[in-house]
Amino acid sequence: MTAAAVLELAPPERTVKLDLACGQVPREGFEGVDLYAEQAQHKVDLMKFPFPWDDSSVDELWCSHFVEHLPARNVENHDFDSRVIVGHLATMRADIIGKDFLFAFFDECWRILKPDGVMTVQVPNAFSAGGFQDPTHRRFIVAETFGYLSAEWRKATKLDHYRVRCDFAINVLPLIPSELSLLHPEAQTRRMREGVNTVVGWQATMRAIK
Repeated sequence: MTAAAVLELAPPERTVKLDLACGQVPREGFEGVDLYAEQAQHKVDLMKFPFPWDDSSVDELWCSHFVEHLPARNVENHDFDSRVIVGHLATMRADIIGKDFLFAFFDECWRILKPDGVMTVQVPNAFSAGGFQDPTHRRFIVAETFGYLSAEWRKATKLDHYRVRCDFAINVLPLIPSELSLLHPEAQTRRMREGVNTVVGWQATMRAIK
């Protein structure tokens, strides 16, 4: 009599969801990433490159009110952390050094996301008090800024010579005061185009194209 074969099922692959620059309250269901916050699971300096995750290893990213703090300069030698062992460091260093800091940040987010992985970004609107009230803000962002993170948009606008590799399918929605949502859509659009402090921020949902 032959013993029945035992079918061993492989354990399900762990879903990795990271809240970048999570602060004191990481988003529910996400692992917090922050250099200083006590509640962060990963003590990582997001102003250093490369990030300590392998290529295409992360399912989802959340990043709220951090991008506006990125330095308004190119990545310099001291921004590269050679202690992080991922990928081919020499190639990565050549790719990152000298790149605009915002592009370097999103290139790293795109690198670690799995194909079709989603990144959600919230930022204050450049035309709002929230965009300027914090003296540590260095970037002032409008909805159109996110277009630069799409290869198709860069090609269509003849800007594909820009030094940025990431490619996202992007949907950007305005964050508006509750009273504005009560207006007719045409009146909302007019107010958002003409008024300061009308759109308080932007939320971009971006799917990694690989």
